[in-house]
Formats: sequence, structure tokens, C-alpha cells
Amino acid sequence: MNTGDTHLWGYAIRYGIYFGFAWIALFWRRWRKRRLENIAQGWPSIEGIILGGQVLPIPKTARFQAVLQYSYFVEEYRSGSYAHEFQKESDADDFVRQLKDKRVQIRYKQANPDKSVLEQSMLEQIVLLTPRFG
Repeated sequence: MNTGDTHLWGYAIRYGIYFGFAWIALFWRRWRKRRLENIAQGWPSIEGIILGGQVLPIPKTARFQAVLQYSYFVEEYRSGSYAHEFQKESDADDFVRQLKDKRVQIRYKQANPDKSVLEQSMLEQIVLLTPRFG
């Protein structure tokens, strides 16, 4: 085996490890999100509003993340964020555009109202009911 082959194997192994860690991080985030949504099922809910959002590329992948910011009132105004992954940047942009200024139900932890969850199922219903323009 010559040194060129050795370098190729080194690159393949290194990038394979990077790729593996990136996917592990994505699945970990998804698992934590689902777990928190399940825990929040017993929390009280209140109406909130989606203030806006931004679309960010997910490092070392070809995916994009739409991050929504929302506000709700429990004794005082509070805020939170919700992240969702997309394969295409245009889909993430549409998601943010469709949800901006929408009223949504927010679940919050009664013992700590700053801790809140915007459920994915709630957002899916809104997006399905919003007519597409363009």
C-alpha cells in the first residue's frame, strides 16, 4: 500500500466519523424534543403568538433548521423558541412565513412558567390549514 492510499483511508475514516457525529447530534435533538413534548402533556396551556423566526443551515449536513420565537403571558410576558428541521431551505422559509403572527397554544411548567413547549402537532395543524400563496 502506498502513502496515497493511506491518506485516502485516513480521510475516509475521519469524514466518516464527522458524519456519524453530526447524525447522532441530530437524532439526539429529535429525541429530546419528543421527550419534552411528552412531559409537557400534563402542563397547563395558554394562548401565545409566534413573533417570527429564522432559517439556519445545520452544520455538516445539507439540512436547514427553522427556529421560531414565540411569546406568551403568565404573570408577565415570557418567550420561548421552537426548532424544526427541513431538507430544503425554501420549505423552512415557507414554514416560518406561514406561522409568523399566528396564535398558538403554549404549554408551560406551572412551577417554572419560563419553561414552555410549543407542540409540533399544533404547528402541523396550522400549516395544513394555511393556504399556500405563489
